[in-house]
Amino acid sequence: MPDQEPLLTLQGIKVTRGGNQILDFPQGKTVRIFSGDRVGIIGENGAGKSTLINCIIGEMPFKGKIERHFTLDDLGVQFQYNAYDARLKVGELVEIISDSKLSSADLKSEMKDFELGPLLKKKISKLSGGERQRMTLFLVLQKNPKLLILDELTTGLDYQKRQEILHTLKRKTTQKTVLSVTHYFEELAGWMGKLLILHKGHLVFWGAIDTLRERYKWCYSIIEFPKDALDRLDVKSFRQVEVNNDTFGIFPESQEQAESFLKVCASENIPAQNRLMDIYVMYTLALDDYERNHEVLFSE
Repeated sequence: MPDQEPLLTLQGIKVTRGGNQILDFPQGKTVRIFSGDRVGIIGENGAGKSTLINCIIGEMPFKGKIERHFTLDDLGVQFQYNAYDARLKVGELVEIISDSKLSSADLKSEMKDFELGPLLKKKISKLSGGERQRMTLFLVLQKNPKLLILDELTTGLDYQKRQEILHTLKRKTTQKTVLSVTHYFEELAGWMGKLLILHKGHLVFWGAIDTLRERYKWCYSIIEFPKDALDRLDVKSFRQVEVNNDTFGIFPESQEQAESFLKVCASENIPAQNRLMDIYVMYTLALDDYERNHEVLFSE
């Protein structure tokens, strides 16, 4: 975005804890997040996602450089567990944060999107995890933040509630800058335009999702199956990846290749899952590229 000042800039971020480096961004690479960017931050457990967020909001010491062109008043943060006075009732907290009476027609309309009406007389200490999440998201958005940070947005919600919350948030954040940490990659589709991928504290990829999509356009899907079935399958003609300690994957380049391989799996009674090209598949490929070459995929 030429001639536009970044809202947030990250350079050479390093965090050490207990003598271990838990976040290590490469020197010479600058992550620039502009107003209106919607960024998915993804990686396995322990990749450094929450550490990065804590650096951004000033809650963790680090080496390197973070330039913030926003104030704390411009920032809205939803953590997995935001701290509130548990003695307050939901309605009391809503009135404090919104600076408005519950009888306000506008406030009632806004609360309806998050189904807060039935919760208003409940004490915060009595809320379920999902109810607390809905309340927190509502309160964070009440600040009309310039930068919205979501950490495991839908943890604790069932599938239906997840979809409802996502639908509401997508509608309410069309003009906002959003950083979203999630394990549910499908939440990012059709919402996020950029990805920041972390692996064991290292930056693996930064840039537009379309950049990854173009890079891996040759790939049709990933087929995952138990690693102990490898001796019964011929995988030499495929690009391969070790997904985890128990699971192996191959990347067919066409529907025909995928169907042929799945038939062999079925004939051998090998359980196999075929996942068409999506953010998870691109993430897996990017991670494999990084493990092979130790080069950061970087696109502004």
